[in-house]
This record gives sequence, C-alpha cells and structure tokens, in this order.
Amino acid sequence: MKVKTLSLLAGMLLAGSSVAMADQHPLPPDTIAKLPPQQQQCRVCHQQTTPKVYKEWARSKHAVANVRCFQCHGTLDDFHKTPPIEKCMACHYHEVETMQKKAPGMKCWTCHTPHVFQFHGDGVKNIKSAKDFNPAQY
Repeated sequence: MKVKTLSLLAGMLLAGSSVAMADQHPLPPDTIAKLPPQQQQCRVCHQQTTPKVYKEWARSKHAVANVRCFQCHGTLDDFHKTPPIEKCMACHYHEVETMQKKAPGMKCWTCHTPHVFQFHGDGVKNIKSAKDFNPAQY
C-alpha cells in the first residue's frame, strides 16, 4: 500500500512539474546567459530554429511598430510560451476589455494568427513602415 501511495505521489509531482514547465523556454536561462550577448537575442536562434514563425513576426504590424519578442513573451526569467492576456493589455487595453466583456476568457489569438496580427478598421491597411504610424514624428 505504501509503495502504491508513494508511486502515486511521485507521479502527481512529476505531472505537476511538467505542467508548470510547459510554458517555460526550452533552454534554461543560465544556458542562454553563457552565450555572447549578440547571440542571446531571440531572433538569432529563432531565424534558424523556427524560421516560419520568425518570418511571420518580421512581416507583421507588431514588428513594424517595434514590438519585440520579450514584450509579449517576457524575458528568460519570466518567459511565457503563450503570453498572458495582460501582456496584450499593455498596448490594447480597450480592445481586450471589450473582447472580455463580449466573450469572457477569449484570447486575441482565437481570431488573430499569432505573430501576424492584422489591424481592424479603415485606413490602416496602407501602413508599410513605422513612419506610417505617426508621420509627424519623422
């Protein structure tokens, strides 16, 4: 009986730890910290390991707006493979608030392709560079 209980507890602990680790970066932060600084940038690795995802982001409105990986996914110390909705709220508070009122628990990527994210509304389809966001600044 004790052996079964211990086995069950060990299994639960392992299952719990794998769930907690499921949203972490696959490489431990200390491994990445040992790389030269220029190789610690997300794009350096992801251009090669996940080129499709990197290209989707690089061609997105977020990339044009200078939204970088860490702003959604966090740093290595607080990394999230799937960003919490609160990260979206930093820039899109009104949109997330409206979405949550209409469909509680819904996420932006339910409708929008992650890393691509297209704008809604008229006039924004012509944005091609950062200058198009606020031409008065340039």
